[in-house]
Amino acid sequence: MRNSILFAFICLLILPIQAQNTVFVSASASNDDGDGATWETAKKTIAAGVAAAGAGGTVFVKAGTYNTTSEFIIPADITVIGGYQQSSAGTDTSLRRRPGINSNWQNASWCTIISGAGDHRIATVNGLLDGCVVRYGFTTTIGGGLLIDGGTAQYCIIMWCDAIEEDEFTAEGGGAYIRNNGTLLNCVVTECRGDNGSAVSGEDGSLINNTITRNWPSQCGLVTDFDGNTYHTVQIGSQCWMKENLRTTHYSDGTAIPTTSESSTSVAYYYQYSSANIVAYGLHYNRTALMHGVPSSNANPSGVQGVCPDGWHVPSNSEWNQLISFVGSIPRYRCGNNSTSVAKALSAKNTWAYTGGSECAPKYNAATLNDKTRFSACAAGYRGGSSFGDVGNYFYFWTSSDYYRYVYDCDPDVKQYSSNSGNSSSYSVRCVKDPE
Repeated sequence: MRNSILFAFICLLILPIQAQNTVFVSASASNDDGDGATWETAKKTIAAGVAAAGAGGTVFVKAGTYNTTSEFIIPADITVIGGYQQSSAGTDTSLRRRPGINSNWQNASWCTIISGAGDHRIATVNGLLDGCVVRYGFTTTIGGGLLIDGGTAQYCIIMWCDAIEEDEFTAEGGGAYIRNNGTLLNCVVTECRGDNGSAVSGEDGSLINNTITRNWPSQCGLVTDFDGNTYHTVQIGSQCWMKENLRTTHYSDGTAIPTTSESSTSVAYYYQYSSANIVAYGLHYNRTALMHGVPSSNANPSGVQGVCPDGWHVPSNSEWNQLISFVGSIPRYRCGNNSTSVAKALSAKNTWAYTGGSECAPKYNAATLNDKTRFSACAAGYRGGSSFGDVGNYFYFWTSSDYYRYVYDCDPDVKQYSSNSGNSSSYSVRCVKDPE
């Protein structure tokens, strides 16, 4: 009996200590070797802080950028609180700032910014996440930024996260997915994409006093041409594009487009080497085939159906500029923080002949760094005279204007060039959905 009473007394002493366990995390720490007991011995990563906190613990995180290489989990009895300033000597809330107004969302001296690389979900929240910016998350299932699984995310900014499944379009909740009575409270979800629920989706839970703005679907369904070829699509801003190169051999009215293996000034399309490459690269069309008797247009939308299926049109140079401007306005898409350096974000992960070069070149680490927009422009080259060129090194796309657009494997920008060459060259085609 005496031993039982002593054991109970010891438990009463221990439990409050565990429930108040506090761990400090600072981006300025050298590594995770510190014990996390003070700011001076802080952990460097939030995942390490959560692991050290133990049951009932609280993790205090200083302002700064925390780059994650994989998803971390906040257990049901753990609280993670961000926004502590560099001058904080403890957990004084007067030295803590929530993300606040838009101008501070990317200010690492003000905010705790938890950033992915666009290839993994940022966190599963079974406990509480408070006062952080969550960005660059990605999933092919549910919750690109956060999976709120019975827990709560509050006073957070969730931005630039995606939930995209490339083939079946089954991913949900670009910004967050909520289930098991989870809660999203006083948060902002912006500029996220998802197959379903571009901002927030879920099974059960609560959305309380959130701002949800400027989020987009990942695609606008499938489109089929006269030949029966089916194309995936991608939504980028307010535009919906085919994410594969056109490969039809007929106009939408059933008229056949002639093909030739030699240089021609007539209506014609061409394919690279063999029919086996058509699905990967699409067909190359000369300008006569492209326009189908309609004059050039730089309107937005162009109003030129041309070779495109019903409900779709050949994009004008103005529409290409809209695409590039939008992509350049999103920091996760541009390279080197240059608003025009968006070639990598539009370029496919494969089909490039070489790797290396500067970090903003499409060929540099293409398999891991390219195609953040899911536009997937492949290096299909062009047809000039009686031969093909630049396969694996360039992509070229027609516009309905007096220009074509192209990307070179070493150049970070999307270029434009006059199409006065007429039918001497043939290029790839991407169609844009007509406005509804």
